[in-house]
Amino acid sequence: MEKINANVFLKVAETGSFRKAAEELGYTQAGISYIISSMEEETGLSLFLRERNGVKLSPEGKALLPHIKQYEIWEFQLKQAVNDLKGLNQGTLRVLIFNSISIHWIPDILSRFLQDYPHIHVELITEENSERAEQMVHSGEVDCGFFFTKVDTKMDLFQLKKEKLFAVVAPDHPLAELPRFPMKMLDQFPYIDMSYHAHSGIWNYFEENDVHPTARFTLDNDNAAMSMVSKGFGYAVFAELILQDVPYDLRRMEFEKPATRTISIGTRSIKTCSNACREFIRYTREWVKEHS
Repeated sequence: MEKINANVFLKVAETGSFRKAAEELGYTQAGISYIISSMEEETGLSLFLRERNGVKLSPEGKALLPHIKQYEIWEFQLKQAVNDLKGLNQGTLRVLIFNSISIHWIPDILSRFLQDYPHIHVELITEENSERAEQMVHSGEVDCGFFFTKVDTKMDLFQLKKEKLFAVVAPDHPLAELPRFPMKMLDQFPYIDMSYHAHSGIWNYFEENDVHPTARFTLDNDNAAMSMVSKGFGYAVFAELILQDVPYDLRRMEFEKPATRTISIGTRSIKTCSNACREFIRYTREWVKEHS
């Protein structure tokens, strides 16, 4: 029964709430709801009764509760036995990351991965330059890495999420009330550039649309750039992941011609990489799928 998630089932039963279970397990509420719905579809049973103030076990759910508790124990014991056989009870995993991933994804992915593989030592290496990042994967300096531009096709690459690019402006910017940022205006207002943009897919978008913004400032810190934008020094361009939970008063604008980039995870060879690397990639893909 591939869709049975004992950990989620037991946490929802304990808390009586999809929201509380999501907070404690590091999921979204929608992710918890999806997992429970998938379990109900798999079993053909209604496991929880949805009520105004939360959820509670259905009669069928109560009947399955002791079995799912035992299932969780067996699942843990099986994982431990498999880990020992695969050599996943020790070793080092080197993972290449970039800023927005380190803030919004890595803590939850690592939490889940290290819960199952607590003896794997994970080293996180930050690199915003995609060309340098590819070299590090190919040379073996790192086991795997996250990328947000087109990369060497020789690498085994797994797409994770397509994210939009936005122009961000101060609320009183002359263009702030427009429904979309006009392409012809990209080079007519002061632009705040990021030092890594040449490798982030953003300058590719400019070139494809034959626009050439004039950088008023070039910074290497996202928060510093957003602060400058909020004070009216110009506009900047960021991907949607970076713009989550920002503390600045900004107007986020889509472009007239939609702009996106794809976040991927890659390794030199999925067949020859370490078991820890292969498992980390699997955990990452599953976590992103659940939270997207």
